[in-house]
Amino acid sequence: MLHIILLECGIELVPSELTALKPVQKHAGRRKKRPNDLLLDQSYHGMVMPRLEDHERRGRPDIVYLSLHSLLETPLCKHDGLRVYLHLRDGRIIRVNPKVRIPRNQERFNGLIEQLLSIGKVPPTGDILLEVTDHTLSSLLSEIKKSSTSVECFLADESGSDTTFSQLVEIFPVELDQSVVFGIGAFPHGEFSSSVRSLFETPLCFDNGVMMAWHVCAEILWAYSKKFEIIRKRYDTD
Repeated sequence: MLHIILLECGIELVPSELTALKPVQKHAGRRKKRPNDLLLDQSYHGMVMPRLEDHERRGRPDIVYLSLHSLLETPLCKHDGLRVYLHLRDGRIIRVNPKVRIPRNQERFNGLIEQLLSIGKVPPTGDILLEVTDHTLSSLLSEIKKSSTSVECFLADESGSDTTFSQLVEIFPVELDQSVVFGIGAFPHGEFSSSVRSLFETPLCFDNGVMMAWHVCAEILWAYSKKFEIIRKRYDTD
């Protein structure tokens, strides 16, 4: 099982210190929502975001949006070999149902996340597709480790060991029932916080330049799929 955790995601509702400002009020009027029910987004609120601490790491729902599209509805996901989680800046964990279909339009996706952060789950009734859990990052990793006989935790990090695609394929365990956890940064600038970095044993780097989070997601997913011949197995089950 491959577990992908998008770390320190730049998704949150507009904080109270910005809700009275004109750009936020104007955006809220267009959306017919209260300002504090809006998703913080640099595209709309970038002019006032410098008032926030660590503003350069916040307000980027597009990173999560594109990363989820790289991961979900793939052969590995359909083969029930993938679990995805979102780790927020405030420490909360969102569990993503592998069966969820992310909206193709980002505005609709933003609305979905606004609902999720407001009420804690989507949809409000029926089968849960996205849910804010009681987990911290540490407790989530502990839960994953308890559920498998063997777990390896990797961090996609520019300061990690240089790793080619072929080497990445070989790093994965030989048995599909052994779990692998990969942490991937979902923030636009800066480094992982020390508290996050300390939870992952092995940092790996996949290029000598900056890679977008969704490209890292795709490389890890397809390396894992190649290791376990997921496409062949899916044809064999037809």
